[in-house]
Amino acid sequence: MRATIKDVAKEAGVSPATVSFILNNKPVSISEATRERVLTAVKKLQYRPNQLAISLVTNTTNTIGVILPDSTNPFFASLSHHMEEKLRSKNMTVIIGNTNGDPVITRKYLQIFSDRRVDGIVLAQLDFEDEEETVKCQELMRNIDIPIIYVDRVIEGCDHYSIAVDQTKIGYLATKYLLSLGHRRIGCASGSIRLKVNANRYHGYTMALHEFGLESDSALLFCDSLSIDCGCKALPCLLGHNVSAIFAFNDMIAYGIYKECKNYNLIIPNDLSVIGVDDIYFSDLLQPPLTTISQPVNEIADEAVKVLLELIANTSKSFSPVKLNPVLKVRGSVKNLSES
Repeated sequence: MRATIKDVAKEAGVSPATVSFILNNKPVSISEATRERVLTAVKKLQYRPNQLAISLVTNTTNTIGVILPDSTNPFFASLSHHMEEKLRSKNMTVIIGNTNGDPVITRKYLQIFSDRRVDGIVLAQLDFEDEEETVKCQELMRNIDIPIIYVDRVIEGCDHYSIAVDQTKIGYLATKYLLSLGHRRIGCASGSIRLKVNANRYHGYTMALHEFGLESDSALLFCDSLSIDCGCKALPCLLGHNVSAIFAFNDMIAYGIYKECKNYNLIIPNDLSVIGVDDIYFSDLLQPPLTTISQPVNEIADEAVKVLLELIANTSKSFSPVKLNPVLKVRGSVKNLSES
């Protein structure tokens, strides 16, 4: 049977109140000998405080809920890892909910975390293909009296604090780099363009094309999912439009292109150039290493944890949304056509 504070008090020959004062480091006058007896009893009985009881008294749970659209995606796995690491150092526990991008499951997790009275929620997706579903999530969150912050897949004008990377700039940087090396037929392999994260990257792509006096061609946009499977499907379609390069909207899609290139006996970058997004951990291990647009995952996690803890301490505090800048990581997957 689990030891109680009364068991510890009896073992140490003190009152339960004295045990509580010592374990909670209260500023009361207690002799060192008494303190030692209590700590010895705690160790002997393997006493652990009843967190439920503590929560009822303090109205806190030291728990944060993190809602991810895809926990198998290395970008979100890395993001949650960094946040959990930082929160653990603050004695906070993290519960992760994976939604597979489903707005119904997203709302269920929001309700579950609210019912369990977590101290705060990090939501990594408030951007769904169906705009009505996005509105439903927003309406639910307005009725949740727990600090919520958005990271990554956010929407403009949301009424909660948000931390995002400039997605339009991601598309612009990737496309401009390809154009600067002489590529003109640039295909896009994307998830659903109805998701704002993808629409914004495509907008950046068209901005770069216009800067070079080129028009976008809808035939060069292949939409499926942000997965390896998308890259495998996209390659034959885009090759049919004589592209010299493919802008993969994340590194997972780029991996699928690498995989499918083997079936077509194509060598990257000699036969086809590829650029991705996210700079996940396998990207510099590929042959050749993948040129990609890096999102500052650690910075996103740092900012999210810092602000969430401040909001928990002071729910009336206000913050301005943060938009972080992506960085181009040049490796070996893009050929310089201007030198040919």
